[in-house]
Amino acid sequence: GGLAARAGSAAGAARPAARRSRRPALAMFYTLELRDYLLVKPEVCGPGYHEYCDDHLRQKVEGTVKENAGIIIAVIQCWRADHGKLQEGTGLIMVPMCYKALVLQITKGEVVDCVCSEVTPLGVFGEYGPVKVFVSKSHLPPSWNLVERDVDSGGGAEYASEDGSLAIRVKSAVRVKLVATKTEGDRMWAIGSCQDKYLGPLVGG
Repeated sequence: GGLAARAGSAAGAARPAARRSRRPALAMFYTLELRDYLLVKPEVCGPGYHEYCDDHLRQKVEGTVKENAGIIIAVIQCWRADHGKLQEGTGLIMVPMCYKALVLQITKGEVVDCVCSEVTPLGVFGEYGPVKVFVSKSHLPPSWNLVERDVDSGGGAEYASEDGSLAIRVKSAVRVKLVATKTEGDRMWAIGSCQDKYLGPLVGG
C-alpha cells in the first residue's frame, strides 16, 4: 500500500502542471510623457515665470483630447523642454513644454461601468468620467422594453426586463461593452452594448 502510494505521488509530481489561462487586463488609465507649446507675454518673464508656465499648461491641456493619446485627466509633472523663443509678428514668447499626464484611453472591446444619465426611446445615455456612452435599444437584451414608472416608484422612464426584476433608469450603474469609439473635438463618445453575459445594470446600482 505504501509503495503504491509513493508511486502514485511520484507520478503526480512528474505530471506537468496545468496552465492557467489568463485573460489580459485592459488598463484604461495611463501616464504618458507629452509635449506642447505655450505662448507667453513678455511681461510675465520675471519672478513667478516658471509657476506661470506650469499653471498655464495645466489650464490649456487638462480636460482636452490629445490625438493618439486620449483625454488628459491631470498633469502630474511638467518642465520646460528648452528656452523660449520670440515668435515673429506677435511679440509673444513660444515656450516648448514637456509634461507627464494621467490619460484616459478607451478602445473597442473594453468593458466599463458607467452611470445612466438619460433614458430615451432610442436607448440610454451614460457617463464614464468625461466619456459619453450611448447604448441603443437594439444593443439592449431583446426582451427589455421601455416603460414609464408610476409616481409612487419615482416616475420617469426605464428599460426593464420582461419579469421586471432588472431595470436601467437614470443614475443606474450599468456595465457595458464598448463596440465603437469616436472623438469629436475635445470630447470622446462611445457606443456600448449590454447583450453579452454579465453586462447590464449592476445589482444595487
